[in-house]
Amino acid sequence: GAMNVRPVYRNSSTQRIGAMLSRHFFLIRKSWPRLFSFAYYPVMQLLVWGFVTQYLAPQSAAQGVLQAVPGILLTGVLLWDVLVRGELGLFLSFLEEMYSRNLGNLFVSPLRLHEFVIAQMLMSIVRVVIGSGVALLVAVVFFDLHIAQQAFALSLCLGCLLVFGWAVGLLANGLVLRFGLGAEEIGWAVVFLIGPLSGAYYPVSVLPAWLQTVAYALPTAWAFEAMRAALIEGRIAWNWLGISMLLNVAYFAACAFLFWRFVESGRERGLLLQMGE
Repeated sequence: GAMNVRPVYRNSSTQRIGAMLSRHFFLIRKSWPRLFSFAYYPVMQLLVWGFVTQYLAPQSAAQGVLQAVPGILLTGVLLWDVLVRGELGLFLSFLEEMYSRNLGNLFVSPLRLHEFVIAQMLMSIVRVVIGSGVALLVAVVFFDLHIAQQAFALSLCLGCLLVFGWAVGLLANGLVLRFGLGAEEIGWAVVFLIGPLSGAYYPVSVLPAWLQTVAYALPTAWAFEAMRAALIEGRIAWNWLGISMLLNVAYFAACAFLFWRFVESGRERGLLLQMGE
């Protein structure tokens, strides 16, 4: 009986996703700079904003926001970094395959496109856990950040941001596949393009009226408004989180479709086997 089961398991979706994850784990294990880079940027960004917060806190006694909600800026920094790590998790895993000219090999194997994407998503979760986890530790130890009471509400915000990061990552992957490694800069730039509109560090209401409309078309603005509701009012803004997740589903579906189309056109034009600059 066991002999008959084994080949079926070997050809299962889980096994193929596991194989993709192993490939990335071996890469990370052999290269400590890669592992170091997971936490380097989140921690550096957190340190800068942490010291800015400490500098501004006494000055802002009149306005009261940083005084009343000490961790609001640092929580924004941490959650924004989850979005960036989520996007880069997909994008950098994809670039690894392109740099090593491995896409052709992967797509002639039994690996299906959705399995490839799921493996990338799981890798991005690993990046988020390592990178943002170390940054959170720094925030708690050095800047006395207290967010345990709002942990559930903030984890819902985190989920919304991570899914949008995946959507943006898929779009970036598709563009690089379509236009070659020359378009690599798009993958780095596209997530920062939405930064000013996301309201991570300030409410969306400070933006000009016409930009507010654009901002509210993004799931990130709703997720960060929900973050502020959790920290300032201590409530879970289910309506804002719901809007954020609905927008996420729409964006993710659109970006996944575009990615699939780029892969299909790459297959038809033979791009997958001759990925070059």
